[in-house]
Amino acid sequence: MAALERLRPYGASIGDAVDFYIKHCKPPKGSITISELMNEFKKVKSAAGLSSKYLDTSWKSFFVPFRDHFKDCPVTQVTKDQCHKYIYKHKNWNTTTVATHIRHLSVLYNFAVETGYATLNPFTRLQRPKKPQSKSRDKVMKVEAVRMYLQFALDRGYKAEVASLVLVFFCGVRVDEVERVKWDDIRLTDDTPVVLIEEPKIAHQRRVNALPSNAIAWLELVKGEGRVAPGNYSERMKNLRKRFRTYLRKEADKLKLDGKARDEYVDDMDYKQNSARISFASYHVAMYEDPSQTSLLLGHQNPTLLWNTYRALVTKADAERYWNIYPNRESADITPITYEMIRETRARRIAKALAAAPTRTEA
Repeated sequence: MAALERLRPYGASIGDAVDFYIKHCKPPKGSITISELMNEFKKVKSAAGLSSKYLDTSWKSFFVPFRDHFKDCPVTQVTKDQCHKYIYKHKNWNTTTVATHIRHLSVLYNFAVETGYATLNPFTRLQRPKKPQSKSRDKVMKVEAVRMYLQFALDRGYKAEVASLVLVFFCGVRVDEVERVKWDDIRLTDDTPVVLIEEPKIAHQRRVNALPSNAIAWLELVKGEGRVAPGNYSERMKNLRKRFRTYLRKEADKLKLDGKARDEYVDDMDYKQNSARISFASYHVAMYEDPSQTSLLLGHQNPTLLWNTYRALVTKADAERYWNIYPNRESADITPITYEMIRETRARRIAKALAAAPTRTEA
């Protein structure tokens, strides 16, 4: 009788409840634990050709913490509400981290449903975090900043770093893909020079990206043997960024900038995280106005999303200057950053902030 009362608000009977339990809690292949499902997922996906890096990342970063949190219980015992609490209890996770966890764990449960180890995916109807407004515009490097950064590295003998940066800035290679590229994969002398890029998520698949003429010029100066990226890749690139920032401060001093103007100059010209790839996408879309081609070079699956993200972040004139960045060349059409330009940028930012601020009536 107590069970009937609990079912009454749903218009369900004891028979309905029994049918639902049998269907969803007794999957066709029987009950397995989370760790058993993880092992099955890894075995099947490895045989299907998914890359070991993708599988290892999924395993260590998403599956293992999930398994440990639920004490390796049967897969069918995890509810939507429990998943919601697990995901959103981490207050330090940003929206991207939350969305990434939901996506990976949903893939795991979709696999469970497809293979008959579950009939419901508790992550399917889980509330996804609202995607934050794109900040791509803030990470597009100015043409002069890209030229300065590459020339700075070249002049100081950072050959492997220059080659790595050129592949990302001008050839559509992901930062994490650079570590796998060998000089044998860069066909500088072919009739159509290209770089071969192994796809990170799917084994035995690759992209073949054409090399623009300015990229060829840079790569010819720094070409070597073996892997393109330097050993201890991440630390070496971090050290280069640190030295470049010090160099920018000295340049600001030469322009007699101080205080806020000096800081703004350094920030405007500095290399920000993932700037190279965002710059490539922005300038390529502006230059060729072909989102399908840009998506192909980047390894993206959705040209529409790319078009909406990167369209009109830079002008066609800036794009033409970007693809004219060559080593040891300060083209006349590359305008150096001046104090007047910094003041104009600051004025625009202040005007934008004032326009966005609530009026006294609204307050």
